[in-house]
Amino acid sequence: MIALKKYWQIVYAGILIVLVPILIVANTLYAVRGFKEDTDVALQRQALIVGRLFNVAAKDALDDPEALQALVLDVAGQVGEVRALEVLVPDGAALPSERFRIVASLDGNAIGKSSSQVQNVLAWTQDEAFAFLTRADNASSNDEDLPRASGKRYWGVIMPILDADGEKKALVFMKLSLETLDARVAATLFRSYILLALTVLVTVLILASNTRLFQYALLFRKLKEVDKMKDEFISMASHELMTPISAIKGFLSLFLENAFGPFQGVAREKMATLYTLSERLGDLVEDLLNVSRIEQGRLAIDPVPSQPEELIRGVMEELETNAKNKGLTFAFEAPAEPLPKIAVDPARMKQILVNIVGNAIKYTPKGSVTVTAYLEGGLVKIKCTDTGLGMSPQARERLFQKFYRIATDATRTIPGTGLGLWITKQLVELQKGQIYVDSIEGVGTQMSIAFPAVETK
Repeated sequence: MIALKKYWQIVYAGILIVLVPILIVANTLYAVRGFKEDTDVALQRQALIVGRLFNVAAKDALDDPEALQALVLDVAGQVGEVRALEVLVPDGAALPSERFRIVASLDGNAIGKSSSQVQNVLAWTQDEAFAFLTRADNASSNDEDLPRASGKRYWGVIMPILDADGEKKALVFMKLSLETLDARVAATLFRSYILLALTVLVTVLILASNTRLFQYALLFRKLKEVDKMKDEFISMASHELMTPISAIKGFLSLFLENAFGPFQGVAREKMATLYTLSERLGDLVEDLLNVSRIEQGRLAIDPVPSQPEELIRGVMEELETNAKNKGLTFAFEAPAEPLPKIAVDPARMKQILVNIVGNAIKYTPKGSVTVTAYLEGGLVKIKCTDTGLGMSPQARERLFQKFYRIATDATRTIPGTGLGLWITKQLVELQKGQIYVDSIEGVGTQMSIAFPAVETK
């Protein structure tokens, strides 16, 4: 029962694979049977109509055997399906309801012979047309012509013939062949069965494919569960790591500030190295926390109208030392007129700019890093242009993927996690902004972000 609940999609698909073809076959067979029955009814009506027409034509020839015979031959010549046609009158030597004599027939040898078929008696005594389905191949109803079974079907019709005064005088016996119509029906049914087979085959293939889709869906759900567990683990582990990392950075900072007495020489250098490593570790944990918050939709964004130039100058001052240590020309080309404000979270906007400008400094061995800002088409655009390593078109397409780093000989020694630009892109889009990059390998990179300007009254 537990396994059934767990894999109900697969069980459901299996039931469909069996049930749907059965229903299609049953529906087709039911339709085929109905079609055959409707065809037989239509042919029966045709036989009765031909019999009634003969009845009308024979009224004036009942007393003329030669005229009756000529009428029989004429009708048979015009209706190709007629297999037997004859006129019978009560035999004077017997009761009218027991035996009849054939006075006109397609089979010339049957004229004058007796016929005591049950159908004759029923039609005569009930004063109505009587139709029946038969496979007897004989061309006459006389007693000497014994019925011969065949694979063909015929509609037999027996009905009274009335004279001009409406008095019952004779019977007409007719047999219409269904061979031509049966052949057409068989051809139609054959095509129906072929279509049925193809329909069942296609249905089974579709259901089999859907079964695989159910399996993929089940697998996808499991992967989502695993991914959720991973996110929760990263979030929990990152929170737990931040406390000891903060404590380590705090104590290292106190040592470097000589809070516990003079601390010089090699020991101080090692402490400074440890402090740098603890900062990198803290940045990594913070990135992991941000990834977890973004993916779980828990990252707090508080947009307020902010002045772009102020945000940019703050980041430039913070990163100026890094640029000078590498001997880079580092500048912000401010616009002549103040830019309109943009609705962003100042802390998140600072994080965006630090990632973009910091990356430009990190991947520029020599030359310059220049930041510009301007208004265009209702958007405040900020561009960071460097003369660094640049990147290939293939690397540019994957630049904003999680954990992706450009792997070249020049970048192998540059530290990084591959999360910074992914986080940056998410932060930009969460604040209704756009981010795009243009780069030429060996020439440099230009990273651009754009935010809607806030209209002020």
